[in-house]
Amino acid sequence: MASKNLIIGGFTNYGINQLKPWVLSAKEVADENTDIVLCVGNATKETQDWLLNQGVILNHMVQSPNVPIHVLRFLSIYDYLSIHWDLYKYVVTTDVKDVIFQTNPFTYLDNYLVKYTKKIIAASEGMYYKDEPWGNDNLWQAYGPYIYDLFSHNEIYNVGVVGGHSEYVADLMFNIFSNATNRPIPICDQAVYNVLINTQPYKDIVQFQPHDSGWAIQAGTTVDPSKINEFRPKLVCKEPTFEDGYFLNLPGNPASKFAIVHQYDRVPEWKKFVQEKYGQEDESQYFTFRTA
Repeated sequence: MASKNLIIGGFTNYGINQLKPWVLSAKEVADENTDIVLCVGNATKETQDWLLNQGVILNHMVQSPNVPIHVLRFLSIYDYLSIHWDLYKYVVTTDVKDVIFQTNPFTYLDNYLVKYTKKIIAASEGMYYKDEPWGNDNLWQAYGPYIYDLFSHNEIYNVGVVGGHSEYVADLMFNIFSNATNRPIPICDQAVYNVLINTQPYKDIVQFQPHDSGWAIQAGTTVDPSKINEFRPKLVCKEPTFEDGYFLNLPGNPASKFAIVHQYDRVPEWKKFVQEKYGQEDESQYFTFRTA
């Protein structure tokens, strides 16, 4: 039986500053039996050396013409797992630029996947497709009216945070990639993911985790100050809170820390906290200067 677990992501054209929160927070929660892997497209030698010094395993980003990086990462993760899947019990794969880890995600997986005898855990955005404008439009454009009508009343599950048993995550990564290429729009990976997990053979092996279960915050729908007044009446979950340096599922209860925080950069207060905690420079302050 595999004795290790894996945290894995992919990126291209990121520097050390952009990678700090993901890498350093992953190291904080990882134990000695956890590998941290990044599939790398374009990166400077300085960035790669920093990652290696942090103990991150680097894997190449698979090349495929005319495939955007956010889709190509799924093939690259599959490529790594196709060789190494048997080393790992669980795999967690996330976006890189806007994700931090608060607790060991594998403790969470062990609790919920064993309890419900499932193989993959999906992270809800706390809204239905029909109520979230970007996702609603994306589903329509990716699939057209027939499939849109089938799934528009479903809860949205975010493809930026996926966890589960190694071999099942590997196959899911491959299927997301193969179904997200040659579609009418380039950004369709989340729509593809939602259709896949809501149909067989995935439907019966996925644990559809509510947003307020403590698995992963999706701040873009549940906290973003530019949207929350519009979204609040349509949320199917409690709103997460930020208290004393923790992102919580239950107000006033530090034990209710979310395992993963996604899209923290949508909330200025949260972004500032993360930058200060992980020594990340605020690059937005240079935007006007650089483009003037």
